[in-house]
This record gives sequence, structure tokens and C-alpha cells, in this order.
Amino acid sequence: MKENIRTLMKGKLIPAILSIVLGIVLIIARRAALDVLVKIVGILIAVSGVAFIVAYFVRGDSNGKLQLTVGPAAVAVIFGIVLFFCASAVVDFFPILMGIILILNGLSHLTMASVDDGDRVLTAIMGVIVIIFGVLIVLRPGFVADAVMVFIGAFFIVNGLFDLFIVKRFNDSNLVE
Repeated sequence: MKENIRTLMKGKLIPAILSIVLGIVLIIARRAALDVLVKIVGILIAVSGVAFIVAYFVRGDSNGKLQLTVGPAAVAVIFGIVLFFCASAVVDFFPILMGIILILNGLSHLTMASVDDGDRVLTAIMGVIVIIFGVLIVLRPGFVADAVMVFIGAFFIVNGLFDLFIVKRFNDSNLVE
């Protein structure tokens, strides 16, 4: 039992350090890290689409469903390629899209406030707050992307520190002696 715990703790040390380093990189190089992340997602989507198409042709079209299955896979390949080559534009576009969705959602809250019999004031206040956040996101999309990357980086740092704490605690305890 003690040997299993010792092996587990040795296996947690390197991932803990890598988690801290990754968190620091995400916080320092937010934009570059986000661009790389979008490119990786693009590669994964494109490769998955190509793999599906190849697997389908290797298997053959016995049921005549080629158009129904290869079409979405081809769209996935194209989408993955767009993500890879236009990563910066995608990084800028998604926060703006999120802001527009929030604005529309806030407007629907205001509409609901006009017909709601119960909490009209609360519904209207929530609608205005959501609209304000949406407008701020549309006006400053880079801020949202930066905030998300800082949050993710901080999470990785905290996760790594907790893992290091656990490794130290088990090394100091009687369980691994």
C-alpha cells in the first residue's frame, strides 16, 4: 500500500509542475496561447472529419447514405481549416458573438418585464444588466478573451499548487515511509 502511494506521489510531481508552468504561460502570453488553442481545435476537427470520410469510403456506401454522412464530415474539415488559418479572427469573433447574444437576451428580459405580472422591476433590472455586459463585451472583445485566459491560467496554477501540497503532505506523513 505504501509503495503504491509513493508511486502515485512521484507521478503527481511532474504534472503539478507542468500545470503551474502552463498556468503562468497562459497568463503571460494570453493572446498567443488562445491562438494556439484555436489552431489545435481546428486541427482536431479537420483531422476528425478527414478520418470519418476515409473510414466511410473504406467501409463502402452500401446503404446509399453517402451524401448524408460525408457532407457533415466535409463541413467539419472546412471548419477545422478555417479555425486553423483564421485563429486570430475567430478569437476576436467569438466574444463579439457572445456579446450580441447577451444583448439579445437582455432585450428579451426587458420584453418579459413589460408583460410579467410578478417581478417586473427585477426582470427589467436583470435585462439592463445583461445588456450592459453584452455592450461591454462587444466594445472590448479582447478584454473577455484575456479574462478567460487569465482565469484558466490561474486555475492551472492553483491546481498545480494543490498537487504539490498533496505530494509534500504525503511525503511528510507516515504513509510513505
